[in-house]
Amino acid sequence: MSAVIKSNGRGSQNFAGQCHKKADGVTAAVSSLNARENEVTFQTPDGVEMTGRVSRLARHALAFEIGNPAAALRTSEVLANFKIVAANRVIYFGRATVSNVVNAGGSLVCEAKLDDLGSETAFFLPSGQSPSNIEAAYQAFFQAWQNHYRISNEFKVLVADVESYLVGVRQWLEQLEFGLKEDAAKAAKEREILEAVAPKVIASFNGRHERFEELVYAQPPESRGAHQDFVRRHWHKLFLGSPFGHRTFYKPIGYAGDYEMMNMIHRNQPEGSALFDKLIHLLLVSQWPARSVRNRIDHLGEYLLAETARVARGGRTARVLNIGCGPAREVQEFLKRSPLSNQADFTLIDFNQETLLHAGGKLADAKREFLRRTPVQTRHLSVYELLKRARDGKGGEKFDFIYCAGLFDYLAPDTCRALTDLWQKSLFPGGLLLFANMNDTKPFRNFIEFVLDWQLIYRDSREILSLVPEGWRDSARVVAEPTSVNLFVHYRKPD
Repeated sequence: MSAVIKSNGRGSQNFAGQCHKKADGVTAAVSSLNARENEVTFQTPDGVEMTGRVSRLARHALAFEIGNPAAALRTSEVLANFKIVAANRVIYFGRATVSNVVNAGGSLVCEAKLDDLGSETAFFLPSGQSPSNIEAAYQAFFQAWQNHYRISNEFKVLVADVESYLVGVRQWLEQLEFGLKEDAAKAAKEREILEAVAPKVIASFNGRHERFEELVYAQPPESRGAHQDFVRRHWHKLFLGSPFGHRTFYKPIGYAGDYEMMNMIHRNQPEGSALFDKLIHLLLVSQWPARSVRNRIDHLGEYLLAETARVARGGRTARVLNIGCGPAREVQEFLKRSPLSNQADFTLIDFNQETLLHAGGKLADAKREFLRRTPVQTRHLSVYELLKRARDGKGGEKFDFIYCAGLFDYLAPDTCRALTDLWQKSLFPGGLLLFANMNDTKPFRNFIEFVLDWQLIYRDSREILSLVPEGWRDSARVVAEPTSVNLFVHYRKPD
């Protein structure tokens, strides 16, 4: 059951201000370079080549500005071929993951996390470093290590305790698995073991995990990168062997929260090649974000049914628009469960072609199996293309129900406001607009950022309402699903 909620008054971090402060550990030589020498180039998942100016650089992350404020970069998006050039030298080439985006008026300010620095990276060595100066280079490294690698004793102990516990669980499960015969009953025996063990292991981990979240929040911002590096060195080997952990961290189609990650969350089943991997997979898809995503599907399904029935009572077919559709699980369930789905006409938009092929195939299968005649069309459009069409006057279609769940978690506020304004204009009178955003109310944020490299933009009820154009903000309400992690804005256009 959903509940209307009020703002908790908790504001988000002032990233825009942070981006223009010089953090500890920024190399003075890099900071003093002019804009032409101090730049980044990269490729977006859509294949667009972009260039920006570095405004802040540290060992684990950087901030940079892009001259085009209309560029639709998203948090948790992987930027390939990411190159940092300083003093006419390439000091980093590899992968970067967007962790925050702010529209600064005439430019877009972005923060990105860098992969572990490889041997080809020259960040800590001055130009023309000779072997005779290696001792001086070591002293510079050691000083930087002292400044940036101070990990609290309690944090070290907690991370080591969790590692020791999970390593012990893995060894014990390997022994059990070794004793299982390769026969028809093996799968059933594995399920029996996991049903008995998984709840206990998950409860033990969650108890330590809550303290982990508290300790991370207690650290000063400049030491966050060092703590993340420490955690990854100790925990990656335990969590990334699971299908969910591996896909989330490595982002094979370029961003977190992709359609197969959502499918894994919805299936909520043990997956993996070994018992321990299956256990960790279950642990990850049992956490607060995953539970809220499953609740989100129920919430969307409830309104698909209600809005289709509302329009059908007026003798029309309901026109439904889903932006950032992912696997469109709620539409699949609607087709399977309700004959009323024949009274709906769906348009699904996503910026990833592979996602649309998957969703379109699943919906076609459901239509055949349950003998539905529901029209479904898919459109491959990016956020930038959506907004450009609106500016060019090409967004004249009208819909009875427009919803977007999961996209705003990755978009800057100005982009969200431009989209909600577009969708409000695209509603028929009496139509409903519904969009969702994650709220940072449960202990999970630091774990998914540190271990899974999953960055989200969290908003409380006040902040999510600020994404609604002022002219119709008073007509909108905020609703929470049972975990309170997913918030929904509901707006009905006046008749």
